Amino acid sequence: MSRTALAGASAVLVLGALAWIVGPGASVPGQAVARPNVVLVIGCTLRRDQLSPYGGLSAASPFLQQLAQQGARFAHAVDAAPWTRAASTAIVTGHHPIEVGMIEPLPTPSRRRLSAEVTTLAERLSAAGYETIGLTANPNLNRVFGFAQGFDAYYEAQGLWGEQDDVLKIPATELAQRALELVDARQRRDDPLYLRMVTIDPHEPVEVPRRRSRAMAPDGVPPRVADYRVEVRRWDNGLRVLWEGLQRRGFSRDDTLLVVINDHGEGLSWPPEHGGGHGHHLLPSVLDMPWVVVGPGVAVDHLIDGIASQIDVHPTILGLVGIEGYTGPGHDLSGPIRGAAHTGLDRAYADTWFGRMSRAAIYTEHRLCVHDFEDLAEQLGIERILPRTACFDRRIDPAGREPLAQPDEELIAELEAWRGQMWRAFERWPHHERLEAGVSEDALLDALGYTE
Repeated sequence: MSRTALAGASAVLVLGALAWIVGPGASVPGQAVARPNVVLVIGCTLRRDQLSPYGGLSAASPFLQQLAQQGARFAHAVDAAPWTRAASTAIVTGHHPIEVGMIEPLPTPSRRRLSAEVTTLAERLSAAGYETIGLTANPNLNRVFGFAQGFDAYYEAQGLWGEQDDVLKIPATELAQRALELVDARQRRDDPLYLRMVTIDPHEPVEVPRRRSRAMAPDGVPPRVADYRVEVRRWDNGLRVLWEGLQRRGFSRDDTLLVVINDHGEGLSWPPEHGGGHGHHLLPSVLDMPWVVVGPGVAVDHLIDGIASQIDVHPTILGLVGIEGYTGPGHDLSGPIRGAAHTGLDRAYADTWFGRMSRAAIYTEHRLCVHDFEDLAEQLGIERILPRTACFDRRIDPAGREPLAQPDEELIAELEAWRGQMWRAFERWPHHERLEAGVSEDALLDALGYTE
């Protein structure tokens, strides 16, 4: 961390102490507010089927389970990409990453940054009068990549993946405490707050005491899955620390929207054909998106059916707080969050493009189809795990393990047309707007979870 950053952090701690004396960082309960506060928690590498509200072990995320019972959750939300910077682009912009230039199509990593020409969720909320605070434990969302756009205060991880042996992993509980310090140091207490926190606990590397791991394997899962569940519980504790800390400062379900999602999941080699990490495939273990919302006007213990996409998060938050101006492919799903039973959507697209890997997928309520636009297996002379084009029946094979004997030609044609449209949009963005870095392709692939 630079001397400037350290000085800023010290100033935040001093201001936080003063603010705690002055009073809470939100409106007094019962006081009318023009718009609700917004707290967006993005859990990096959170696999949906391992979370309690989605059928996972109850001990893994009990606090998230409690929140889900107090609000609404989507049953079939889909991430737009299986690695952090691309997926986070979808969240903060409401556009597919390829659509706004945030892919890595070159043979060597170019480490592109989010263009200042793209309007982020923080920028829209800031323009509407919100005070904005951002924190990330994942360095893929550091300022250098453009993800601090629109924030009045921003705290980020130290170091970058691929540039050093170990990136300092900040536990969710510690990150939550830092978030509360920043809330205490707010300068505009009469304005609504937008707080975005990106955690990283379940991301590799994972080191778990064996006794804790055994406690998370009552169903006989592999040790790696049990270790992962321990990290999920640590993340869940961080979520609890944040929300309970905000409540002590006067925030509540009456004036604050709490939105919890992931950026992507994790293969965990469970099932084995999904591989151990993320980024390299578009199957449900890495693309199923948890989406839980609690707050004013949100239906209680409400399960929302129908397809939803990560690109819908941005316009939906704007819809929930009554802000117009978004124009993009995402949909405002505030209606279902308030009580409608179905999203009304039946399609979601996803893609991953890094180095020579180019793959896209289409999710419907009954089908999942994946197509490789570059035959990397053939280029590298390695054996394929899945066919170049594969479709799955989501009703009888929700995990995506057994490809159908024949792909759905209509869906594949639709997917090809979508990718062509996205590529034309990508070509309009300035290719030179990127950070060149002397990092080997193998090192960055490994850091992103493409290899084991």
